[in-house]
Amino acid sequence: MLCLHGFPDIWSIWSRMITHLPKDRLYVMPDQRGYHRSDKPKELCDYAPKILLEDIRQLIVTNSPGGKVVLAGHDWGGVIASWFAAIYPEHVSHLILINAVHPVTLQMALLADRDQRAASAYMPALISGALEADWLKDPTSNPFKNWYREAQADGRMGSVEAALYEAAWSDNDRWRAAIDWYRASPFDLAAGPEMPSWIHERDWTIRAPTLLIWGEADTVFTANTRDSLATYFAQLSVTRLPGIGHNPLRDDPVSVAKAIHTFLDQGNQHV
Repeated sequence: MLCLHGFPDIWSIWSRMITHLPKDRLYVMPDQRGYHRSDKPKELCDYAPKILLEDIRQLIVTNSPGGKVVLAGHDWGGVIASWFAAIYPEHVSHLILINAVHPVTLQMALLADRDQRAASAYMPALISGALEADWLKDPTSNPFKNWYREAQADGRMGSVEAALYEAAWSDNDRWRAAIDWYRASPFDLAAGPEMPSWIHERDWTIRAPTLLIWGEADTVFTANTRDSLATYFAQLSVTRLPGIGHNPLRDDPVSVAKAIHTFLDQGNQHV
């Protein structure tokens, strides 16, 4: 099971949930390109989706003798996991998305859904560097640092993991590398009727059995964006977590693990 974190998380976001899953499976939880201890190339082109997808493919062929995995992703990790499952179906036995959406549904929502555009208003601010400029002037204004410090304060993150996060985001180049995912992505953030050309380049249907775990109090992706996912999945199951926000891995790891175990145990399938 290959587990892909989102922004601004690191590999450890999966660690608490994994303890509630069966021990007879290999769980691979990398820091993705640009994050924590992974390489942070300087060129923007090194964060393009095709490069991120190749990172995933290499992780799979290195760690899975059969060249196939259960692929799981949260937030950005789930978007890129969906992208991968659409392009490399031969490498994905099952797909698990945790408060994450298909790249095409996100693009369509960014152009056509006013609520999703409002929820994603942080994206152009990240891309432009405006948020980073504010952080340099006043480090206490960094909302992402404040988020994980709050998670430690209310018990959702232990002191050891909090130290990992402090180390992961200890200098501005690490923020630059992670934000370059947004800068290098093909998502069009300008409202308009025309869809970008990349949407029409392939069939984006994902045929692997897919589980969507959804914290219903999500403020990053709207319910409309979530509900439009069904168009792009041949086999989609949904587990909803009432009162849980965008990060169920942090807020309710036991429920997430239970949903994953039930999903993978259906028909006694084990890959």
